[in-house]
Amino acid sequence: MSISINTVFVPYSIDLQERKPVQLDVEVINRYNAPKKVNLELIASSQIGFNKTLSSSEKFELGLIKTGENKIVKLDVIPRNFAAKGEERIAIIATEITVEETGYSYPSKKFRKIVGVKLR
Repeated sequence: MSISINTVFVPYSIDLQERKPVQLDVEVINRYNAPKKVNLELIASSQIGFNKTLSSSEKFELGLIKTGENKIVKLDVIPRNFAAKGEERIAIIATEITVEETGYSYPSKKFRKIVGVKLR
């Protein structure tokens, strides 16, 4: 049992001449038999950024995900002004948060996935 991370780029690659953003859909699915609290972090390489601010990282608190439930996060991936042709990587880290009865919470497991987006 684990947390599953699925990704989709729409369209598949970034055309550097048009400089149009690509939409990244990140789907997080709880495959455990119990509900889990999950945080999501995305870290981009130096030639791309997220949303209009071109930030290199984004963090999301997805909250409690029930068994079999999925949560989807949508982001725009935009090339920076100095971007060159090639493939750039995005690291996706889903962190399972354990909450104790006393209210104390701590990260217990991390699930990682690295995806690439093509700059052409």
